Parts: sequence; structure tokens; C-alpha cells
Amino acid sequence: MAGIGIDTSVTGAAGYNSGNSNKSSIDKDAFLKLLVTQMQYQDPLEPTSNTEYMSQMAQFSSVEQIQNLSSVMSSGQSMNLTGQYVILNVPDAAGNISQVSGLVDYVTMTDGKAYFHIGDDYYLSDYLDSVVSLDYIEHLANKMKEENPESQTSETKEVTSE
Repeated sequence: MAGIGIDTSVTGAAGYNSGNSNKSSIDKDAFLKLLVTQMQYQDPLEPTSNTEYMSQMAQFSSVEQIQNLSSVMSSGQSMNLTGQYVILNVPDAAGNISQVSGLVDYVTMTDGKAYFHIGDDYYLSDYLDSVVSLDYIEHLANKMKEENPESQTSETKEVTSE
């Protein structure tokens, strides 16, 4: 639960994703090392053709470009959250998840990653759990006031009774 009674447990039930969704993926350098190793140890009596290597390189290049496009789209979507109320699942050094919520003041890009500025801190956009309408938050606050009128301050009671 975060903010004013907003339960995000359903969306968090799938588990926390640190942003690196595919642990078995390899980068371009690892792929090239694998390709060179494959070329070194190929059977000299039945060598692999150049077209097969070029095909593998073209496929890898296509996948890499799709990943780059996905990253750019994700960053663009993060930029659109300025002024929105968000809930983040933020891990600490021990890996424990705590929820942070607040209004996104602005979004900044550092090393190709989007960071939300909330309050006085920066949070990686990968930690995003939910985006909540400000109207819904206002509705929840009013509902809490109705259910717990004794929690209002005496100053608030004076204003509402006049």
C-alpha cells in the first residue's frame, strides 16, 4: 500500500523486475566473441559459408535495433509522466522493496536512463509500479475524511462547521 490507501499489491504480485528482464541476453561484444570462436573451431572439411555468418550478423543487428527502439520509446513514455502521481517499488541495498509515491516534478535522462524527480530525490523509471489520477487521490482523501472525521484538526472542523 502506498500514498493514501492505494493498494498496488495486484500489480506487484508478479514480482519485482529490476529492469533487466532477460538475463540470458548477450550484448554485441559477447556475440562477436562467440562468432569468432565458432569460426576458429569450425570443421575445415565443411566450413560454414560466409552467407551464414552474414545472416547471423544481420539478425543480431536487427534485434539490437529493436532493443534500441524499445529503449527510446520507454524513455519517451517516462517523459510524459511529468506532473503525474506515481508509485514506485524501490529496492534498497539489501534488495528489500519499499514503495515511494509522489508527484513527478520533472524527468531527467542520465546515461540513457530516465530518472523521476520526486520530492528531493531521483528514482530510476524502471521502478515504476503505478500511475494514479490526481482526481482519484482527491476522492480517496475525501473518503478517508468521511470515514475518520475525528482525525481532522480542530481548525479544519471550524472551517467545515461554518
